[in-house]
Amino acid sequence: MSIRITQGTMFSRAVADVQRGLQRTSLLQQQIATGRRVLRPSDDPVAMLQITPLRGDIARLEQLRDNTFLARETLDTTASSLEDASEVMQRARELTMQASNGTLSQSDRASIAAELDQLLGQMLGVANSKRGDRYLFGGTADDGQPFELVQRNGRSTVAYRGNRETLGIDVAPGVKTNLNIPGNMVFQARDRGATTLTPLPNTTATGAQPVVGGSNAIGFQRLDVTWGGLTADRPPTVTAGNGATTALGPLSYAFDTVAGTLSVGGGAPVPIPVSNGTFTTADGRTISLTVTGAPPTTSGSFTSVARLSTDGGESVAIVDDFTQPTATVVSALDGLTLYVDPRGITRTGAEEVKHEGTFDAFTTLISLRDLLRNDNGLPDADVQSRLSGMLSEVAGALDAVLDGTREVGFRSASMEALRNRVEDLSSSRQDTLSRLEDTDITEAILRLQQQDISYQAALQISARVVQTNLTGFLR
Repeated sequence: MSIRITQGTMFSRAVADVQRGLQRTSLLQQQIATGRRVLRPSDDPVAMLQITPLRGDIARLEQLRDNTFLARETLDTTASSLEDASEVMQRARELTMQASNGTLSQSDRASIAAELDQLLGQMLGVANSKRGDRYLFGGTADDGQPFELVQRNGRSTVAYRGNRETLGIDVAPGVKTNLNIPGNMVFQARDRGATTLTPLPNTTATGAQPVVGGSNAIGFQRLDVTWGGLTADRPPTVTAGNGATTALGPLSYAFDTVAGTLSVGGGAPVPIPVSNGTFTTADGRTISLTVTGAPPTTSGSFTSVARLSTDGGESVAIVDDFTQPTATVVSALDGLTLYVDPRGITRTGAEEVKHEGTFDAFTTLISLRDLLRNDNGLPDADVQSRLSGMLSEVAGALDAVLDGTREVGFRSASMEALRNRVEDLSSSRQDTLSRLEDTDITEAILRLQQQDISYQAALQISARVVQTNLTGFLR
């Protein structure tokens, strides 16, 4: 059986051949124009299986490279701020050495105190530095300045309002760095040591002792120990007077009903009844009492209550049981706590509290300023001695700032190496991608020329073979 090839069949085949040639020519032209051999999955399905993940890798590497630029810029800004902070502390050290000179007058020291107050303001400005709309030293908190100067009752402290969290960012495959350093790790870096209590000038030791461990108060504090009245175990005929009282803690008493007197703490008897009378103990302490007469029980003991405060009396810890080993004294100024052993307290007075190892940048500047102002009336020799002792504290605070500067500087310097690594990885991926999808221009042009010749030939042959006679087409 023979196959009859009609004019219509020849025409259809000719048109199909021309269209295929046109498609090949168009594809080659597109590959040359775009520079890409694989434009759609159908062009090379096997290559496309590799191209898709490669493009994802390249996009991620480009993001990492951008992250290294961001990290470098942010860390450089932070390092610059910390360098300013170190200059402030270095100036504070110079002023401390100058002020510890015994030849300076109080007026000279007051001038230095004024400059230290300015340095404190500069340090606050540095600690509250911003990059864009974000604080550099506030951790992840960004709802206000991370450091605030709090002043109450003639006392100053700097409170940290930020947090200890860090902002991490990916800068290389499997590598993350922190964009920031929480401010309290630099400006409030501490290595707590012992806590000591020393009576202030013209006062007698109160008998208060620090509790080992637990306290989180910092720098210098003033512990005021004052009278808080009498406990309920007092004799029923005895009430607190309005006079001066220095005696605290348990006090013995003895009434002499024959002589009509009362003695307190083994001291001299005082005739009763008496209003706001002053009773002196055997060791020289005094207590003001109002006594209406002798009670049924004529001897025993009662307790003179102590009030402890480190913020000028704004918040007070009451001690009415002197057998307990710990009294908790919280400062309303900064919320920090001093734990005191009250069992040895016997009299009113004021103690200077020093928390060794807690003199951070802010605490050091405030302590130096206040010491030079000498509001407590210390003798010049004591001021000079304490200033000399503060030199090591200044050095420690400066070291903490320098440690932060070095850490941030190291992070910043590492960004250059990481960026080079990311760019090398990206370049490698780009080479692989180019090998898979880019057009070999020389080969493509040669193929296009060959295809063009074939296409033109197909057009000519089709024109000669396919007749346009309607009768032949319909046969």
